[in-house]
Amino acid sequence: MYENIFTYSFLPNFFFSLLFLIFNILFSYKISNIKIIKERFFFEKLQPIVIFYLIFILYTFVLNLIVIFNFEYLSEIFYFFLIIQIIFLLKDFRLDTSFSYTKNFDEKITFIILIIFLLISILPLSDADSIAVYQYLPSTIFNEGLNNIDLKKNLEFTLLSNAEILLLISPILKSDNFGAQLNLITLFFFILISFKNHKNFFFIVISSPLIIYFISTQKLQLFYGILFLLSFILFNKSLVKTKFEFFIFILLLTFYSSGKISYILFSIPIFLYFFYFNQRYWQTILISSLASFILVYLPILFLKGYYFGNSFAPFFDNLLGKGLESYNAFVYSIRSSEGWISNPTDIFLYLRPFISFDISTLSSSLGLIFLLMLFDFKIHKQTRYIPVILIILVLTTGQILPRYYFEAFLILAYFYKPKNYC
Repeated sequence: MYENIFTYSFLPNFFFSLLFLIFNILFSYKISNIKIIKERFFFEKLQPIVIFYLIFILYTFVLNLIVIFNFEYLSEIFYFFLIIQIIFLLKDFRLDTSFSYTKNFDEKITFIILIIFLLISILPLSDADSIAVYQYLPSTIFNEGLNNIDLKKNLEFTLLSNAEILLLISPILKSDNFGAQLNLITLFFFILISFKNHKNFFFIVISSPLIIYFISTQKLQLFYGILFLLSFILFNKSLVKTKFEFFIFILLLTFYSSGKISYILFSIPIFLYFFYFNQRYWQTILISSLASFILVYLPILFLKGYYFGNSFAPFFDNLLGKGLESYNAFVYSIRSSEGWISNPTDIFLYLRPFISFDISTLSSSLGLIFLLMLFDFKIHKQTRYIPVILIILVLTTGQILPRYYFEAFLILAYFYKPKNYC
């Protein structure tokens, strides 16, 4: 399948994805500077990256509809929308990023590190999981749709989410490292906007051993992790004020929750906090939530319900599906695999998020800085105890792998202010 979709030529394999992503950053800036957009909503300096995510929400919605009606036209319709974007961008093109680059030492180091990370992300694909898991499902949909999938051989396909739908862009662009580049470019975009006031965030994130995994795999956890952090910042800094901003915020949070089943759990605390502090706007929140559900969840739930017999497959099959034993066994294996349920007395399992004592998994931890930030009690009040709540939620699901704590790590890193450093 690989040779029928992707190219072995190194340059085009990464160049078209990189060009597409840079183009969308420029497009985001142009949209954010349109007068009517500024009048409708204004998230201060974060507005361009908010629009960046809205663009990918639109792409995900369109790709879902194409898969539902006729997967064979994926490329044609995708490029049709892309051409419309290009025409709009080139019309009276002017770029005003409002970003001052002073070429000081920190910014030079940042630039060098990001270039190194870019080289890592565009290296020829060597991660077997990227093909066997993260890229295999989107490539299968691109080639043959969902009609002919044998779930007995590919039970993991039931975990289909909007993350896999978004990765359909990878075979469309004939680029097997689109996911890795999307992770890195999103991080770069966020740092570009927030670097001046949050230098520590960048240095904490790149110091995490796990970051190399995120920028070299097609798994979109970094892309969705930054989205979670962005949503939290919008809420925590009270940047959501107008009715339209209410809708955008809820749409972003809903899109995040659709990237993976566990993301739904992480979204609940922020949504409940947001609802609690904005109770008087309950009607706006309800309408925005309904509209966001229709745009983000309805297409993917329809796909899963139609092809897998359960819109939440493989979960809750006894209640919502046919009670298939294969689904139930798969759910148990997900919960127990590399979690604490299978061996709850192993103390080393609980240290894995901070440090690994196994050389083969040395780069899979978040680093000791994560532990240091957790013991900074002032930061928990500032972040409304969300990181602690996320950690508790992860533990209740039976998981212990460091990457499940990534959202908590990002929030702490953004708000952490070590002494003698800003």
